[in-house]
Amino acid sequence: MTRHETSTAPFANDLLAGRTALVTGGGSGLGRAIATGLSMAGADVVIAARRLERLEEAAVEITGISGNPVAVDQVDIRDRATVEALAGRHEVDILVNNAGGQFPQKARDFSPNGWNSVIDLNLNGTWAMTQVFGNQMLDRAAAGGPVGSIVQIVAIVGRGIPGIAHSASARAAVVELSRSLAFEWGPSVRVNCVAPGAFHTDGWEATYDSEVGDMTGVPLPYPGRPVDIANAVVFMASPASAFITGACLDVDGGQLLHGTISALPPGAYEERMF
Repeated sequence: MTRHETSTAPFANDLLAGRTALVTGGGSGLGRAIATGLSMAGADVVIAARRLERLEEAAVEITGISGNPVAVDQVDIRDRATVEALAGRHEVDILVNNAGGQFPQKARDFSPNGWNSVIDLNLNGTWAMTQVFGNQMLDRAAAGGPVGSIVQIVAIVGRGIPGIAHSASARAAVVELSRSLAFEWGPSVRVNCVAPGAFHTDGWEATYDSEVGDMTGVPLPYPGRPVDIANAVVFMASPASAFITGACLDVDGGQLLHGTISALPPGAYEERMF
């Protein structure tokens, strides 16, 4: 089997039966793949984002694949009031904080607004969702309910990510936040991260130069498939990872170990040429 081929679903279709999972940014890209994976594993899935039309299209597609209904709702994770309203409408067992975004640019050129917008979305928005739904899970567990699971979609951090220093900072902060919460909220809520490497989704193609994401020299020298992230999230959200919390699973083909990691194309850093 080559990396491009698909196989039967790797998880039982009742693995997450009776569990409700909410995925932010679930209308496209990795979020849609994650929602599909959770639905195929039997979870009752809610996808939430700002654009209702895209969510409704994704819900129809996911239901067609999994055979399970998918609910849609709107939220702006940067707006605490909409996050709290969302929690008032949905009681969840699994939260996947997938919504986020960034733009590639040299750090010296960041405007205050550009920096703040990325930090607000990727860190503060993730925190709002984590705290509001985490508190919901904690209260349920205290009343004898199930252990909750939060999965944060971050980025491979540890070597720096030139070209998106704002996002790298926010994602690294979410990793440390999750490790901190793993202690504070255990054993009532497990909090873990999944860190994608190069995944050439439509969003990736619209954001980055075609020369970015070259996997030459990476141990697995090809881009990941959205299903690879979906499988990692299903595992992290499921009873199969019941003794895992505070972890960050890198799904990157080994790119964090070896390979180009810049978000700007080769030759973009003329000032480094000597």
